[in-house]
Amino acid sequence: MKAKVYLVHPTPDHREGVRAALRLLAAYQDLGPLFRGEQVLVKPNCVSSHRQLAATHAGALEAVLEFVVSHDPKRVILGEGSAEDTSAAFRNFGYLELARRYGVEILDLNRDEPVPFTIYAASGRPLEVPVSRTALESVRVSVALPKTHDTVVITASLKNLAVGAIQRPHKWDVHQGYPAINLNLALLSRRLSPHLAVIDGHVGMEGDGPVAGTPVEHRVSLVGTDPVAVDAVVTYLMGFEPGEVGYLVHAVRLGLGEANLREIEVVGAGLEAARRPYRPHRTFGEQLNWALPPALARVWEGLAAPWG
Repeated sequence: MKAKVYLVHPTPDHREGVRAALRLLAAYQDLGPLFRGEQVLVKPNCVSSHRQLAATHAGALEAVLEFVVSHDPKRVILGEGSAEDTSAAFRNFGYLELARRYGVEILDLNRDEPVPFTIYAASGRPLEVPVSRTALESVRVSVALPKTHDTVVITASLKNLAVGAIQRPHKWDVHQGYPAINLNLALLSRRLSPHLAVIDGHVGMEGDGPVAGTPVEHRVSLVGTDPVAVDAVVTYLMGFEPGEVGYLVHAVRLGLGEANLREIEVVGAGLEAARRPYRPHRTFGEQLNWALPPALARVWEGLAAPWG
């Protein structure tokens, strides 16, 4: 069966756009078994604790919390490990009020119990980074927004969890040059891939993302249970090709999902009508040099998961 991505365009606002996409998904897929009786981590994107444009909008997050809570989970955790100050981000962006309203817990993933995880330097040398145990052991919901990026072309649902679960000050260890960061994101996603990917693209970011870019009034919302497919569709809607994004290519070869648009069924709005090319980061051309050099190719050959 083809992977399904549920697309709404144009969205009236952040909250109603995500609500509409989740309703569309619920009409085709029963997510009750995914959430019922489970511990669920809802993970917004707060790479910045002070710039709203770089962070998940509270309206989108509210729509997701409403949806998750309605499916009778045992426990819901609103968790993030910001690259800056998680507590400040939750205050500044209105998340604390949402947590109170929906009766969910708050967790700074940077302060969670750490679990060691191996990533790799450009030389192929293994590096150990601490990853949040809660992120590893929960049903994961990624609530992100489409942004251009300074090293991996775009950031959406996969990267939100992969880097967000790494604890400070080790987040920067994943940045080991273009080939290594793309490989590391795919390896992290083997254990941290979202079970439900939600993208609020009512307003995205272009140019100098993921923090200092400029707004794009895109007015799209996407959801799906194949996060690779969701990110591939988002990539295309932003004017790029999924094959240009190294970690998506690696994720497919690890069996984590589908990035071939011909093998993805988009339910709802039409792809071409919703496409709005973003201005890429100024280093876009350099970022395409993510092919694995010999040292990292040897690492890949030694992985337990085959290339397929």
